[in-house]
Amino acid sequence: MAVTQESTKIGPRAAHVSLGDAIVLGLSSSGPAQTLAVSLASLVAACHYGGVIPILICFVPMLGIAIGYQRLNRWDQSAGATYHWVARVFHPYLGFLCGWMILLYYTLGTSSLTIPAGTYTLELLAPELVNHQLAVALAGGLWNVAVTLLALKGLRVAARFEWSIVVFQYVVLLLLAIAGVAALLRGNAAVPFSWHWFTLDGMGGLRGLMSGLLIACFMYSGWDAAVYVNEESTDRVQAPGHAAIASVVILALFYAVTVFGFQAVLPAAELEQHAGDALAVLAPHLLPGPWTAITSLVVLTGTLATLQAAVISAARMSFAMARDRVMPGIFLRLDPVTGNPWAATIAMSVLNLALLALALATGSVGRALGNVVASLGLISIVFYGLTAAAAVWHGRRSLARSAADLVFGGLLPGFGALFMAWVAVESVVSGATSPTILAYGIGSIAVGAVVAILLQVVGKVSFFRPAAPAREA
Repeated sequence: MAVTQESTKIGPRAAHVSLGDAIVLGLSSSGPAQTLAVSLASLVAACHYGGVIPILICFVPMLGIAIGYQRLNRWDQSAGATYHWVARVFHPYLGFLCGWMILLYYTLGTSSLTIPAGTYTLELLAPELVNHQLAVALAGGLWNVAVTLLALKGLRVAARFEWSIVVFQYVVLLLLAIAGVAALLRGNAAVPFSWHWFTLDGMGGLRGLMSGLLIACFMYSGWDAAVYVNEESTDRVQAPGHAAIASVVILALFYAVTVFGFQAVLPAAELEQHAGDALAVLAPHLLPGPWTAITSLVVLTGTLATLQAAVISAARMSFAMARDRVMPGIFLRLDPVTGNPWAATIAMSVLNLALLALALATGSVGRALGNVVASLGLISIVFYGLTAAAAVWHGRRSLARSAADLVFGGLLPGFGALFMAWVAVESVVSGATSPTILAYGIGSIAVGAVVAILLQVVGKVSFFRPAAPAREA
């Protein structure tokens, strides 16, 4: 099927995803609890106690990219989103590479979540087994199976699970953050508050600010999961775009408040020593009682919600690509009641478990997968930037119609695309992305290019025939 043809949608039987459900999916996919747990120490090391500034700066280009998603979704609603849009606007090969990158992001990202899920579970239930690799992997693998079974029940059931976790996660973390802000105001924090934090000099100069921007950019990633359920939305044209924008806005506010409240609770050196479980270490310093266990439970449940969101998103992307015959046709199997792409959902979960088993069985494979996972942040900014660029190019002829079209159709998405390009270059120039991680990132994309060539030359897939220029909405 050529990219200019209208593909069969998942179907009206599945149209039960509300605006709120899509927002929750975007928030869960970003994984704020786990993100804070593993990135807070890095953010403090990069720009000292001025981390709020890069978070707020990154909000502007991320909002511009989300607006680009919104405008493209109004034009064409596809579960493939970026994959489908970039293929139609630019070229099928580029669209396929976007789909390939997104699948890497969600499948390998899911694999990277399985081990932490097992670790947090054992910390709560059997601390003596935390250092046993097999026990951790089994616990994480069981959670992977559990969230997959839940996802197979359909998005309505999965959304209820996501809602409960997101509310629990945000309420607990905001309470802790408020306690952190109060400690700062009372002068009880490990580091006394200073307005100097938010100056360029206080952040370690331009290099510190740039390093902070790189980390902040990666903290936002995942909100686009709100768009991959567009074919199952009660309002396919408007709701997914609104959900993407709302997710970015909520994440910006949440990260700004929590980073400000958490960053000075412990001295920087001590925070660095607990870089992987910063929230659990911070909690008892802020609130008495069982808050360490509660915070560990927050990170665990947040990790499970992110795990499920990744499986759901990868399944929809695989389904969309299977319609164009660039993924196995079995991924097109739908549940007759819910319209859920069950075959693709199971396949993504099995792939995660297979990667987990490979990583455990072979040290070299485990190191290779770890390097690919480390490159996912760089991969995400590439497909975000391409989507924003596609939005600008698609709507280029309408930019002169009004000031609103110029700002929302051109300037904001265009700034987002340019910002992503700058982050990609700066991450290499500044050394934030090591040559090894860069090689694995580029290598992963190169493998996708080879697959695309084989599909066209050997498989004779018509998707790769250049389409006529896409008309504007």
